Amino acid sequence: MRRAIMVAALVAACSGSRQETKSAAQQGAAPTEAQPAPVAAQAPAAQSDGGVPVQVGKPPQKTPEPAAPPPAAQTAQASPNAASEAPLMPDAAFRAQAPPPLAQQPHFDPPVPIERKLKNGARVLIVENHAVPLVAIGVRFLHGVDADPKDKPGLAEFVADMVDEGTKKRPAQKLAEEIEDLAAHLGAGASLETASVNLNCLTETLPKALELLADVVENPAFRQEDVERVRILKLTALEQKKASPGALAADQASRILYGDTHPWGQPAGGTPESVGSITAADLAAFHAKWWVPNDAVISVAGDVKPAEIVRLLEEKFASWKPHRVPALSLPPFPKLNRRAIVALEKPGTTQAQVWVIGRLFKATDPDAIPMRVANLTLGGLFTSRLNMNLREKHGYSYGVNSSVSLMRRSGSFAARGGIVAKNTVEAVAEYESELRTFSNGQVSDAELAAAKEALIRGLPAALETNDSVSAAMGNLVSLGLPLDYYRTYADRVGKVSQADVKRVVTKWVTPARWPVVIVGPVAQSKEALEKLNLGPVSIAPAVPGAKPSASTP
Repeated sequence: MRRAIMVAALVAACSGSRQETKSAAQQGAAPTEAQPAPVAAQAPAAQSDGGVPVQVGKPPQKTPEPAAPPPAAQTAQASPNAASEAPLMPDAAFRAQAPPPLAQQPHFDPPVPIERKLKNGARVLIVENHAVPLVAIGVRFLHGVDADPKDKPGLAEFVADMVDEGTKKRPAQKLAEEIEDLAAHLGAGASLETASVNLNCLTETLPKALELLADVVENPAFRQEDVERVRILKLTALEQKKASPGALAADQASRILYGDTHPWGQPAGGTPESVGSITAADLAAFHAKWWVPNDAVISVAGDVKPAEIVRLLEEKFASWKPHRVPALSLPPFPKLNRRAIVALEKPGTTQAQVWVIGRLFKATDPDAIPMRVANLTLGGLFTSRLNMNLREKHGYSYGVNSSVSLMRRSGSFAARGGIVAKNTVEAVAEYESELRTFSNGQVSDAELAAAKEALIRGLPAALETNDSVSAAMGNLVSLGLPLDYYRTYADRVGKVSQADVKRVVTKWVTPARWPVVIVGPVAQSKEALEKLNLGPVSIAPAVPGAKPSASTP
């Protein structure tokens, strides 16, 4: 099955196993936060002396002054082959001119989906796009990792990894061949609050491709040989994660934010023990319980007509029956009242991951858009404060950023980056300085304008493809947002004022209570970290069972 997906995965530059690490169009409600479009460079000034006109005629007769030496270009001897040599840049004259203004500014209308409902209870959102003969369809379920049993972390992700590895009608190889014969792409995944199966196909192959999609959603076989093959892949990935400071920092951040007893506080992908213990029966039971039409939304974007796609969906999913969805009972998140530096010792790495994390609010909160605007001034753009400080000013990092992730029930903040290991303590101090300054909510006119422009101009790119539109429409349902969210997004961003930014930042950004997570060679820096007075410093081995560094207290 991986054959049909590998090319797309490589081109998409792969993200992590959980969708919170994917693009915003897949996981967050807001479009991808991107830098403003570059401003075209102006042509060189026509006058070489800063605006003073160059004298052309004969000067008045005065006492001659020593003449300035002519430019080197004027004194250079002509090459014997000058007549036959082509200019170094034949289009130099063209390049020296500023491009003319566009006849009219391009206009982009973000889509508002048409909503329908299947007889089995599945909601359907449809966006027509007849520019190319392609269709993207996503089937999204409103439960994911949150439904993992306490003793089986990673089960939801294991199920998502298995559904496209063979169905009751089609063994794994046959399913992969049929998908490939259609030039289609089909894959599945799970995030903290959702699970999904996504299809991209040609319009002409849509009926057959929908048949395969319905078979994958309804009838995964969970054959033992396939389960064991995927289990090996997952155990290998967990072993590889031990070498990734960023992945280890993400797991530690989740544990702090959500707690050891919450499904979200477990390591991404589960643990070797849980993945090793999950059976085919466990996979089938989870699928039967949670992958049901009355807990799903089907989002369609592309070359379709609403009536025709609804007819096809009714036909292909006719055997998919609803049943009651169990109510989840999740433990509360731990309180973050006491700040601390939680470090994981990983000797030998040239960089240390430094994260500052905090909890925010859910996606439907009225403060969501002002907070997204504010975040871009702190760490959402290349030119934002964190990056200009840690990278451009001090050279401690290739890049430091901050992000706001808002979900259906909760939200989180993270400022993070890879830091040159020897500068870890100094970098932590700079994080603290920037966050404390930011927490007063003061942003300049230029910062506010750049942040708003980036969000607004990033909207067309975030909704550029059928796949991204399908995913974004699914977000609207999974996050509880109105169907015209993207249509009204630019206007709402444009109305954000400095007062709005100050209000939400001073209300929600509390670095004095936000933990610091460090993964890297930090054992020798414990005393220096304690001198920063950011709370107690604890250091443990990054990999459980590994021996701590000799310098670790």
